[in-house]
Amino acid sequence: MKLVVGLLSLALSFSTLASSGESKTFTYDGSQDSVELILRGEKTHTEYRTEVRTTTCFRTEIVGYRTICNGGGYPGPGPRPYPGGRNCYREPVYRQVDYPCQQTVQIPYEVKDFDVDARVMLDVSKISMEATPGESFTVSLLGDTLSLTANGSKKFFLVLNKQDIRSRMNGTMKFMDALYSVELIESVPVLKALKMTDISLANDVLTFGLGPVNNNPNIAFSLNIEKKKLFGSDEVLFDRELTATEIVIKASNTGSAADVNIDRLGVSLEDGKYSLTAKAYFKAKGSLLNASQYGDDLEASKTLVYKIR
Repeated sequence: MKLVVGLLSLALSFSTLASSGESKTFTYDGSQDSVELILRGEKTHTEYRTEVRTTTCFRTEIVGYRTICNGGGYPGPGPRPYPGGRNCYREPVYRQVDYPCQQTVQIPYEVKDFDVDARVMLDVSKISMEATPGESFTVSLLGDTLSLTANGSKKFFLVLNKQDIRSRMNGTMKFMDALYSVELIESVPVLKALKMTDISLANDVLTFGLGPVNNNPNIAFSLNIEKKKLFGSDEVLFDRELTATEIVIKASNTGSAADVNIDRLGVSLEDGKYSLTAKAYFKAKGSLLNASQYGDDLEASKTLVYKIR
């Protein structure tokens, strides 16, 4: 394993040290597979002090009255426009008056708890030997919280498969040691496989078409079966990930076909209407750091509505 420490020329970019932490970015180009980053900051918490301030308050005062009348008619011959007698009453007139007053307010301020010194080891490995144009990893320290984000070339899934953070206090200094292990998985074979084409059911075997799967360990399958009801909620008969023994993948020149025996799953399709949804999706042993770069391409699904008479 090649190791480069600190400020060597490894395509590292450093942000300006803020009062609460900093961030550093490592661009992986395939020439180095490990880097050590040192980040420093401080942990603070918010407290409040009470202050009395002179300000302007308002009160409502009555400045007079006005007469309001309704109902009744007008003197003279002819019918009255309003039935009944005339009703009058006096209504107060208000205004807002300002006056000086004192107000108690809570003023927030930051109190320093301790300084933070974080030593971060970032290990990157990849399955294929394809050249890597550049995968960017950013480690951020905010107070005493570390985080890792990534932005890739879309040629690889950036999977965080190990994270270990340990810390200790020494006086007014908190020391943190962190290890992030990231695996690069080539994305093109997975994305090509996650193209579901059709779905059908015959003799209790559900069949759906896919791209070339080639026993890719990073592709998983799930199945949802519901019995549709005319009244009330639909009945869920099956809904979980399929094991390797519950699905059979058959390769062809143009793609793959997957077969699932419904009866062997313990589901009996009798008279009625059913909804069967098969899903294929990317799955890895870890969290996908650059999932937002792929959007809806990380899964594919097809639904078959089947009626048995």
